[in-house]
Amino acid sequence: MSESRPQAWYRSVRGFAWRTLQVADENNIPFLASALTFDGLLTAIPFVLLLFAGLAQVLQVVTNSGPVDAQLLFERFLPPHGRGAADPFVTVEAILGRITEVGRSLSLVAVPAFVWFSTRAFASIRTTLNSIYDVSVRPPKGHFVVRYLQGKLRDLGMVVMTLTLFLANIALTLGLSLLQAYVTAGNPGEHRIFSAFERWAAEALGFGFLLALFFILYRFASLRKVGWQAALVASVFMSFAFELAKRLFALYIKGPAAYGTTSVDASIGAVILFVVWLYYSALVFLLGGVVAETWELRALQRVQRGVG
Repeated sequence: MSESRPQAWYRSVRGFAWRTLQVADENNIPFLASALTFDGLLTAIPFVLLLFAGLAQVLQVVTNSGPVDAQLLFERFLPPHGRGAADPFVTVEAILGRITEVGRSLSLVAVPAFVWFSTRAFASIRTTLNSIYDVSVRPPKGHFVVRYLQGKLRDLGMVVMTLTLFLANIALTLGLSLLQAYVTAGNPGEHRIFSAFERWAAEALGFGFLLALFFILYRFASLRKVGWQAALVASVFMSFAFELAKRLFALYIKGPAAYGTTSVDASIGAVILFVVWLYYSALVFLLGGVVAETWELRALQRVQRGVG
């Protein structure tokens, strides 16, 4: 009797997950995530100086409701947390808010710094995804200055697409708030119903924003454009992992193991949690790239072996 062959990895979810972990280990994903975290920290200050200062001014003009609380704009990218001295993120939000206030008078200084560091971050994303996607980069013909400028223009295009998605998400969220104010102004009894609808709609918009953002990054950031199915699977994985981590971080912050209530403990906790959060985001993002690459390899294996 002949022994049965072991099942190929691309035929099962377990095999796909095991293959994904193998590829992640081969590409030194934890090390690459550290590099992305460092670039993220460098990008944060000029990004906040330019984007949130300009966005706050735009919202103030559009809504005509006075200055906008800049701290509320950061909530989408942090785990759910409370307010007050016991909140470990209160220091980070306060610093970002102060940077935004300074940015209103230093926007001209922030523009070149933002362009430089933001394109640097996207160049790091492109380089890491090129490594994960097994892209063999050969120096193209032409002067090195021209090649450098072409790379910067490509990264700048990714920055523009990311900012466009971000602003569209903020505009939709603002539209929901204005719609709620309009509907409940004439009938205060509908406030509770519409508040629940707005909360669910905001959650759906936030998840859709993350899905679209990561889809664009996985599909277009690298020199090799992966298939749309692979990019979609990777972006769904990244979005769910991001949202799951937000919920888990919220449980940790509210639990008994959270940081103390003193100002020193809160400040130290803010720094630690913020860096850990950035590192986790970079790690899961790169794992999403590995998922996309493994999905492409799975499709190739199935075609070569005639599997439907």
